[in-house]
Amino acid sequence: MKKTTTIGLAVVLAVALASCAPQSSVKSGAAMAESLIRLLPKPTGGVIAIDVQRITGTEAAVKALQDPQAKQKYDEFVTMSGIDPMKDINFVVIGLDGAPPAIEEKGSVIVNLKYDKDKLLGLLKEKAPELETEIYNGVTIYSGFEAEEKKRTSRGAFLDGSHIVIGSEAGIKGIIDVHQKKAESIVKNVEMSAILKKVDKAGIAWGAFVIPPDLIKKGIETSPQLKVLEGVTAMTMAFDYKLATFTADIRTLGGTKEQNANLASALNGFKALGGMMAAQEPAVGDVLNGLEITSGPDFTRLHLSLSQEVMDKLGKLAQSKAGDFMKIKKDEPQEEKK
Repeated sequence: MKKTTTIGLAVVLAVALASCAPQSSVKSGAAMAESLIRLLPKPTGGVIAIDVQRITGTEAAVKALQDPQAKQKYDEFVTMSGIDPMKDINFVVIGLDGAPPAIEEKGSVIVNLKYDKDKLLGLLKEKAPELETEIYNGVTIYSGFEAEEKKRTSRGAFLDGSHIVIGSEAGIKGIIDVHQKKAESIVKNVEMSAILKKVDKAGIAWGAFVIPPDLIKKGIETSPQLKVLEGVTAMTMAFDYKLATFTADIRTLGGTKEQNANLASALNGFKALGGMMAAQEPAVGDVLNGLEITSGPDFTRLHLSLSQEVMDKLGKLAQSKAGDFMKIKKDEPQEEKK
């Protein structure tokens, strides 16, 4: 079940990225992504890379800041932190290690940006009076900055003058070890290196993941209908925007030609079910029309292509649905206090 959920989330991520896709060609940040990925520990089993400069330069981001309230909050953040996301944050790489719940225990985020350490540290101490510190190999790791005590599992550290790391204790310490050449990098992970070579890294965002065989096996044991996932060993994602068209290429890797054909057939079945919504929501039909599901000897591919017109329709649909949800919540009877 987790695997089909992962594929579903990948499609949702594709549509979400479409709403903020860039309106002009920008030089790829692939080289920067590669340098950040090299900081991830060898056991890393999943990578997500986001070119923030390209995302923040999109029409959606510019439009968002035209709203007076949004602009005010944005300016307040810039003044408070000294960081202007549209100018100072370059790239973000997320490293995942293992399957849930291990991801939460070992995941990490590396942010490449321009920042003032003293200003950020002062703000951190002001907003989190219970801030705690730990020195690890000469690097200070901060914790206790989450608002709710039960959620205080994240850590943060200033890795160097242009990198901040956030994540679990194990995740951050692993990055510090790699940075100080005390541990091997993900580039020494043969399995992940092979998967990373198959990803198109020229777009606005991309990802690569190892799918542990045990995860698939347990899923099939729990839900026999998931047997269509048998043989899947990895997944890749690549997102981009060119010539007024957003594209997403999502692939499962591994398996035989027959297994991949069966998976593609199952996914096309879900697509057909989704088509029933098209009569009520034409924008949904436009998305499904732009979704092509195919397979090959060692992969199953979901390719999504959305024009700017369709993306605008999706934006309006999302706004209307959000408004309907808020109205329903507002009209719900208040629970009586006893």
